[in-house]
Amino acid sequence: MSPVATVDASNDRSQSRASERSWFGHVAAYLAAPLWALQAVIWLAAPKVQEATAPFAITKPLLFVLFWLSIAGAVAFSAAGARQIPRIIQGVGSRVSRWAKVLATIALCLASGATVSVVAAVVRGIQGLAIGLMTNLLNGALLVLALSVSLSALLAWRVDRAPRSTSILVTALAVATIAMIAAILASGSQSVIGLYVAVAVAVINGIVWFVWARASATGRRR
Repeated sequence: MSPVATVDASNDRSQSRASERSWFGHVAAYLAAPLWALQAVIWLAAPKVQEATAPFAITKPLLFVLFWLSIAGAVAFSAAGARQIPRIIQGVGSRVSRWAKVLATIALCLASGATVSVVAAVVRGIQGLAIGLMTNLLNGALLVLALSVSLSALLAWRVDRAPRSTSILVTALAVATIAMIAAILASGSQSVIGLYVAVAVAVINGIVWFVWARASATGRRR
């Protein structure tokens, strides 16, 4: 095989892998949207799955796993989608884009670890440890995700090739993700107003991720 043919084959494989990652990022964003919106339903209508006081023992193991996997999945899929944002806004190559992608990858790893902790939490012998680990991993994943999307939003406004509508949408993702941190805290409060605000934020976050998924998929087809 000639050197030119080798280079062409290598480029084809590289483009194929990039296309696969891009496709997964779009699918992940679509999957994140309903999972974020589902949190509103869980906070409003779902039964309690843990005791209200420490050590917060699990009372309904199956529902506990399903509920917490939904939020871990929302964070994980959002992180997977966020990894592709710098490429979609054509900002690849800068230090900001590299950090945005690295942070999204860290968030994805933390959320993946949280899913393992969710399943492990139903084992009575390690329940307390697993719940604590799950909580810390999810909180860390969401904070890192918010930072990643915020960097992407900053990058979107600095990239001349990014349309203004895309910059606005990425900024909306960052704001919605940051607001989701406050919403999760408010959902556990005794305030009815706080609960309804948290529900509204969860729904808005789901809508924003869905709109981003559609917009980025449209841009990919072009």
